[in-house]
Order: sequence, then structure tokens, then C-alpha cells
Amino acid sequence: MEFSELVYARRTVRRFTPEPIRQASLEKILKAGLAAPSPNNSTPWSISVVTNGEVIQKMRHAVNDRLDLMFSGINSEQKAILDKVKVFSTVFANAPVVLAVFSRPYQAPIHELLADTDISPEQVGDLRRHPELQATGALVQNMLLAATEEGLGSCWISGALVARRELEAILGAKDMHLETLVAIGHRDAQPHPKEPLDLELYVNYIP
Repeated sequence: MEFSELVYARRTVRRFTPEPIRQASLEKILKAGLAAPSPNNSTPWSISVVTNGEVIQKMRHAVNDRLDLMFSGINSEQKAILDKVKVFSTVFANAPVVLAVFSRPYQAPIHELLADTDISPEQVGDLRRHPELQATGALVQNMLLAATEEGLGSCWISGALVARRELEAILGAKDMHLETLVAIGHRDAQPHPKEPLDLELYVNYIP
């Protein structure tokens, strides 16, 4: 598939068949992710591959329990909204593979200059808009495109992160922070390619 075709063929998929993913396809997706750029080639990431259905369901319950705790005492109309939030936050639960992407804070050369200042590494990270998170986004996009090229569907999930601490405990995270989940599997339907957006609405040329 040509690159321009691949970009528009990539669509968010939230419903998967139970068919397993070939190991060769999975490794191709992972290698594509790890080929992403990162600041000073720091590769500040780690990927946990979850294929155990019991673990995936445990993750789903953790997210739903956290959402119930966050929004206890809501009325019936709000409960309907919460039910929708739960659906979108746990779409990974019907995928055969869930990729949990972790990152660690980027240790930049500028940090060596902070010892005699009142500026903290956290403040520098905020000013630079968290380079490790930017690198994680590049990693995920590479994996999404590679999954599409393999004829698979994928979904980049942020809603589940309301239960980040619980998910980190389930996944055995050590010295890294869970940043996002990516669900991957065979699509139960073929989505239409994405339509290009109008450049005038999103792009400004600075003279």
C-alpha cells in the first residue's frame, strides 16, 4: 500500500473478531512503533503486550470500577452518559491484543544546568510540552499505520487512563508511567477510507 493510501485507510476500529493475530504481524507492528523518533534518541518507552483474556477483562473491570467511583450518586440521565463513557473507555476488552504503552520522564541535557537554579525538571518538561509524551505519540502512530498495512484494525484509547494507577498495578509497571492503550485485532467490518480535511481550516502559513 502506498503511504498516502495507507494514511487515509487507517481508521479507528472499535469492534473486533475473536480471530488471533499472527505473531509475525504483531512483531512487525511493534518494530514499526520502536522505529519512531524520540528526543536525542532516548527511546523513553516500553510496550506491554497483553493477550491473556482474563487480564484484559480485569483491566476492563478496573476502568469501570474507577468510573463508578468517580461518578457515584449521579441521576439516571447522567447514568446513561456514564454508560457511553464506559463503552468508549473499555473498547479494548473485545480485542485479542492490547498494547499498553509506557514512558519514563525524558532526561534532557538541559537538566544538568538546573542544579544552581530554582527551576525543576518537571517545570522544564512542562515548558517543552513533555518530549516523552510526544515521542509516545509518534510510536503509537507508527503502530497504527503498521496494523493497517497488515489488514488489521486498531483503536488508540485514552479514556481507560482514568484508572491508570490500577492498570499499572495489574500490568506490573515498574519505574514507568502508563500513557495509553492500543487495541488491535481483525476488523468485523471494513471502514471507508478517511476523507482529507480542508487545509484552510487547520493550516496557517506564517509570512
